[in-house]
Amino acid sequence: MPTAESEAKVKTKVRFEELLKTHSDLMREKKKLKKKLVRSEENISIHLVAPNVNM
Repeated sequence: MPTAESEAKVKTKVRFEELLKTHSDLMREKKKLKKKLVRSEENISIHLVAPNVNM
C-alpha cells in the first residue's frame, strides 16, 4: 500500500506544479497586457494634449 500512496502523492505534486506554472504564465501575460494598456493610454493622453499646447 505505501506504493499507492506514493503514486498518489507524486501525481498530486505533478498536477500542482502544472497548475502553478499555468497560473504563473497567466499572471505574467496579465502584467504584460496591463503595461501595454498603460503605455497606450499615455500615448493617447500625449496626443490629446500636444495639439492644444502648439496653439
